[in-house]
Amino acid sequence: MAKLFHVNILTPEKKVFAGEVVSLIVPAALGYLGILAGHAPLAANLKAGKIILRENSGEQTVLYNKDRGFLEAAENKVTILLDSA
Repeated sequence: MAKLFHVNILTPEKKVFAGEVVSLIVPAALGYLGILAGHAPLAANLKAGKIILRENSGEQTVLYNKDRGFLEAAENKVTILLDSA
């Protein structure tokens, strides 16, 4: 069984996603960044692009970040704050 971690994706208007995932790929300022369970603490600026979440069932959710944002990863939790989605 794959290791899971919790992801919250928020905009000023609403919660876009909240759940447990196997992997996360985000458009960081210097290129795409992949995150798995147990990732070292990290803070990163995000740019416009695809956010890809892979759930334990194998299903992928793709969100489109239209603007910039910020990501924080710590203690098996990732929080993403977006200007819009």
